[in-house]
Amino acid sequence: MIKLIVAMTGERLIGNGNKLPWKIPAEFKHFKETTMGHALLFGKNTFLGLPKKLPGRKHYVLSSNVVEGADEMIHNNEELMELFAKYKDSEEILFIAGGKSVYEKYAEYADEWIISYIWGVYTGNVYLDIKPSNYSKEGVVTHDNFDVVTYRKL
Repeated sequence: MIKLIVAMTGERLIGNGNKLPWKIPAEFKHFKETTMGHALLFGKNTFLGLPKKLPGRKHYVLSSNVVEGADEMIHNNEELMELFAKYKDSEEILFIAGGKSVYEKYAEYADEWIISYIWGVYTGNVYLDIKPSNYSKEGVVTHDNFDVVTYRKL
């Protein structure tokens, strides 16, 4: 199965450069618990912006260049489509995990979207232009500083 996971404000802000505009430990915990034991797909800049490699998860990195620390490189669209085919009807889960261009180009391949809507106003310069219009809202879990909304493809 392919899932998309992202945290954003109501204004669709997702980043400030290659960093998150907020530090919300409960949201980091949600990301960790949701993705643990699964595979993650990152663009190069997002992967390089991580403070460290995330333990307990396989890291695919989409880039035409070799990126040190990636478990596996995805060099082109053909390789990416092969990766999506591998996970599409599998019980194994691949999370599309950013950044902006990866989300915007490949969101439609996800069977499920998991969006943390962050409460409050934050400063940043990276906004996401995707909306779950071909997805139905399946559930909402409210936390202290954010809501997690799950959408499933129609």
